[in-house]
Amino acid sequence: MRGDRRQIQAAVLGGADSEEPLMLPLEAIELDAFRQQHEHDTFWCGLLLGGCGGQLTTKLYTDRVCSLIGATEAPSCRLGAW
Repeated sequence: MRGDRRQIQAAVLGGADSEEPLMLPLEAIELDAFRQQHEHDTFWCGLLLGGCGGQLTTKLYTDRVCSLIGATEAPSCRLGAW
């Protein structure tokens, strides 16, 4: 795998104020199972993590680690998720 260029790997489940942290798997092969496991969950840039509170979605990469990205247009986040 080339250099790690991910934007963000940690999130919270259910809402921006959630205290339920979540870590995205590093490998693309693990992301499908992760998506199935969390099929009905929503991922958020957690306020308690210092994030902006925006909703996130998973991004599959085969040439680098997978990451979480902004699900909608949002203002700049200091965690780099947008």
